This record gives sequence, C-alpha cells and structure tokens, in this order.
Amino acid sequence: MQSNNHFFEMFGLPIAFNIDQTALKNSFLQLQKQHHPDHVNDTTSAEKNAALINHAFDILSNHDSRAAYLLELANVDFNADQSICDESFLMQMMAHRMDLEDAILEQNFEQIQEVGMQVSKLLSDIAEQFDFAYLNQDWPAAKTQAQKLKFLSNLHKDCMCALIQLPNHSDDDLYV
Repeated sequence: MQSNNHFFEMFGLPIAFNIDQTALKNSFLQLQKQHHPDHVNDTTSAEKNAALINHAFDILSNHDSRAAYLLELANVDFNADQSICDESFLMQMMAHRMDLEDAILEQNFEQIQEVGMQVSKLLSDIAEQFDFAYLNQDWPAAKTQAQKLKFLSNLHKDCMCALIQLPNHSDDDLYV
C-alpha cells in the first residue's frame, strides 16, 4: 500500500475529475483481492488496508466526494456544508424535491423515475461545469459546483432509494 494514501495513485488513475469508472472498479477488485485478510499473514494490516481501499473507492466513485477530494489535493479550502448562494439552483432543487415527495406519496414509479432522470442530467451538467472550473483552476467556481454536486448526489440517492422501496419494482427498471 502507498504510504501517502493518495487515492488516485492507489488505483493507478490520473489525478482528474473525469476518470474511467471501469478501470477504478477493476483496480478496486484487484486491490481487495490482494489485501484480503484470507490472502495475507498479517490480518490486522490487511483489515486496515481493506478499509482504506474501500474508503478510497467510495471517494473516487462518487462525483461529489471526488470533487471535494480534488479540491483538498489542490489545497483549496472547501466546506461542502456551506450554504449555496445560487437562488435559481435552490429553487430548482426545491421543485425536484417536492416532485419526488409527491411521487413517493402517490407511489408513482414513473414519476419518481422521471425526477431521477432529471436529477441525473443535472448531475452530469454540474459535473462538467466542475471539471471545467477545476481544470482552469477557477477555485470559486469549482467550490460552488462541488457544493451543487453534493446537493444533487443526495437528491439522486433519494430517488434511487424511493424506487427500490416501492412495492413491485424490478431492478431492471432502475436505469436512472
């Protein structure tokens, strides 16, 4: 294991927002197998390594945490819990949240799925904006987009949870 715990290095990935998710997953599986307590003599060390590998994978596999991690690596002071000042974005998020809550109350699978797709599209758009700001070292814009990514990621997770919790759902239907 690398002593500096650099997550991108750990998985053999370039330091970038847009990463190859398949390569990340493959490296993750390989590292998990290599450091599994059943395959090494020092189980305490193996358990620590496995925990670090899991944590690093969680960070890099999600837009919001990967953005925050990149800002940390760039020594940019960032607080993901700081208030977002973009009123139109907040109004849009409130509308999506209300649409989701209505759909959940009505147990309307299609409406939940529609909200999820809209949020997924917004997540993709904001991810592009973060990447642009990050590459151009526009730290104020990158921080704002990272905050939005956190907000959208949480809303997207709520959509996915709502879909899973509906009676008579099929995992094949979860393509949001």
